[in-house]
Amino acid sequence: MRKPIRIASFLFLVSSCDALQTQSRTPNTRSHRQVVSPRHHLASSSRQSKETIQGLRGGALSLSPEVLQIAESLAPKVGVLTSSALYFAPTAAVLAAIRANDIGDLNPLPLAFMSIASVAWLTYGVSIKDPYVALSNIAGCVGSIGFVLGLLPLLRDDTKTLRTTQGIVLAGCTSCLCLWSYLGLSGASAAKIGSALGLFASGVFLILSASPLSTVGKVIASRDSKSILGPLTIAQVVNTTLWSAYGLAIKNRFVYGPNVIALGLGLAQLALKLLFPAK
Repeated sequence: MRKPIRIASFLFLVSSCDALQTQSRTPNTRSHRQVVSPRHHLASSSRQSKETIQGLRGGALSLSPEVLQIAESLAPKVGVLTSSALYFAPTAAVLAAIRANDIGDLNPLPLAFMSIASVAWLTYGVSIKDPYVALSNIAGCVGSIGFVLGLLPLLRDDTKTLRTTQGIVLAGCTSCLCLWSYLGLSGASAAKIGSALGLFASGVFLILSASPLSTVGKVIASRDSKSILGPLTIAQVVNTTLWSAYGLAIKNRFVYGPNVIALGLGLAQLALKLLFPAK
C-alpha cells in the first residue's frame, strides 16, 4: 500500500503546484474592466509590469516555443521529484554511519550546506510566489537538517569538523532568515526582495554543489573516490539539468544560472567517480 500512497501524494503535490502557478499568472479581469485610461497610460503600465517581473525573476534568455512549453510544464514537475531525490540521496550513507556509530569517510560539509541551500531556496520560492521552487525544497529542509543532527554526535572526536559544521548551519540559516525578515519588514519592493534572496540562494547552492570537491586532493592522492557520494552526484546532475531548463523557460537567471554551473560541478564529480572508483 505504501507505493500507491507515495505516487498519489506526489501527483497531488504536482497538481497543487499547477493550481498555484495558474492562479498566480491569472490576470484580474475585474480590475481591467474598471480602469479606463488613454492608450499611452496602458502602454506605460505594461512596460512597468514587464520591468517589475523582469527584476523579480532576474532577467531572461529566449527559447523556441516548443522547447519552452516542455521546459515550463514538464521540467518543474519532475524537478520536484528530483529535488527530493537530491536532498535524500545521502540517506543510506548517513544511516549506515549512525548505525556503526562512526562517520568514517562521510563528508559532513555538503550536508551542512544542503540545509542552508534548502532554506534559502524555500524563502526565495515563497518571495517570488513560485510553487515549484518553494515546495520542492520543503522536504529538503526537513531531511538535510535531520542528517546534520544525526551526524553531529559522530564528530565528537573531531572537534574542528564539529565546530565547522555547527558554524556553517547556524550562520547560514541565520543569515538567510535575517535577510528575508529585514527585506520584508523594511518595505522593500518585490523585485528587490526577489533579487536579494535569489543571489543568496544561488551563492549557497553553488557552494553546496562544489563542497564534495573539497576532498578532491584526497581522492586523487589515494585514487579512491569513496568520500564523494555516488547517489548525491547523480541526483545533482539530473536535478540541475531539469532546473536549468525550467529557469530558462520562466526567464529567471537566479534559477538557471547557478544550476548550469552546478551541472558542470556535478559532471566533474562524476568524472572523479569514474576515474577513481571507490575501493
